[in-house]
Amino acid sequence: MTTGDVGRFSGKTALVVGAGTGIGEAVCRGFAAEGANIIVADRIGRDQRLVVVDRLTGLGADAIEMECDVVDEAAVGAAVDAAVARFGKLDIMVNNAGIGSTVAPLSEQDWDEWTHIINVNLRGVAFGMKHALRHMLPRGHGRIINTASQLAHKPAPDVAAYCASKAGVVALTVAAAHEVAAKGITINCVCPGPTDTPMWRATERSWREWKASELPLRRVGRPEEVAAAYLFLASDEASYMVGQSISPNGGDVSW
Repeated sequence: MTTGDVGRFSGKTALVVGAGTGIGEAVCRGFAAEGANIIVADRIGRDQRLVVVDRLTGLGADAIEMECDVVDEAAVGAAVDAAVARFGKLDIMVNNAGIGSTVAPLSEQDWDEWTHIINVNLRGVAFGMKHALRHMLPRGHGRIINTASQLAHKPAPDVAAYCASKAGVVALTVAAAHEVAAKGITINCVCPGPTDTPMWRATERSWREWKASELPLRRVGRPEEVAAAYLFLASDEASYMVGQSISPNGGDVSW
């Protein structure tokens, strides 16, 4: 489906932060295939952002790219403002930027790394929500989808900072969702499980093979399978979803 067809997001504007690779890129492709205008925002190099834009325009979407480092609130606000300036409104905000952590016990935690993980994974999401709401609240409509992790519900040893940051995203999502639900805006989050992304492929191969073998499906997810959850939460079909966590994870966490 292209923008010439009638899609769920025809005429809507979606800003995806953390859109350069993996799940974020798959979300962009899903929106493009169903008619959305898209802003590809990421701190990754401009060449890679342009690759994503080219793929989206190939699907018929009107897409632009922006540099955005979510540790910088001004940069996040600028990305939101750019979306509104280009397309006249912001309908959908996806806060997907995130980083992993060094594998080490808490007793050996480097606190500079801890702070950086929290700044990217949690504060960055808060910045995106705050600035998206500046535009959505006056219109009385909007969809915000945040990226957490299955480790928010099933914390693992030796990655405490990452688990804490993602559990924070879940709590932040619920708190903010309750603030704005009666004002026409829904906020929800996705808690992906093991997914074939650059972050996943950067982990040790033997661990990846073990993890895939213990999943009920015996394989990790494809980015487009996880992206489907974001598209649902952004759609009109999800109008009764408020402060929810959807967990596409191959059965690794079943609640």
